[in-house]
Amino acid sequence: MKRLALLGSAALVAAAVTVPASPALAAAPLAGAATCADVDLVFQQKSAFPDTTRGRYDHMMQGSRIEKSVQCLVNAERAARGLQPVKRYIALRGTTVALSSATAKQVAAAVRIRWWGTVAQVGNCTPLKSDPSRCDVHVNPETGTDPGARAKAAGYCKRGTSWAVGENAYLGWGSPSVTPRAAVTWWMGSPPHRATILTPGYTELYTKAAYGSADPSVSATPAVTYVQMFGRCSS
Repeated sequence: MKRLALLGSAALVAAAVTVPASPALAAAPLAGAATCADVDLVFQQKSAFPDTTRGRYDHMMQGSRIEKSVQCLVNAERAARGLQPVKRYIALRGTTVALSSATAKQVAAAVRIRWWGTVAQVGNCTPLKSDPSRCDVHVNPETGTDPGARAKAAGYCKRGTSWAVGENAYLGWGSPSVTPRAAVTWWMGSPPHRATILTPGYTELYTKAAYGSADPSVSATPAVTYVQMFGRCSS
């Protein structure tokens, strides 16, 4: 299911709306599984690394390695269908990339607030239209913002005349289910997420992962929460 909202004179935002992932759902083998790096990387909490300069660096770099791995896997799926690759831009010193910033803030909020559960568990959340018993994972209950609002608040496509964003979310628990391979496999096996990944017009993608569960009912470890945001901006 898609949510469409007209924002201003020429801006369109679309976001896939689904419930969180179940590690049990599987799809066909990924096109880039044999060539992309770090596809089986298990995101670990800070305490798993030595308290040294190298240990702190390795902990910090996990997110970048996961983001690059997901990017590679997504582009392999797009290339297999003749679609253009999505890019990942790096911020210059003292600046931020808008969609990257919006995605990072969303995944950090998800593991802090933990609203990816049922309305009965969470209370303060926006119910899914397709299943009113569950919270909409794409609407932050503290700010009330959806992916489009978060993208614009971060400054995405300020000078553009037409833009679109799409957001996918995933929660995995247990070592085999927290990896980039597991996240992209689940997304490709879920029709709304797959449609977002294979939308022809998207030109950029940012994926952020955070250690911890965004669903209050998941206590298993390790648990890792993923949010990815696609974008298109036209002048």
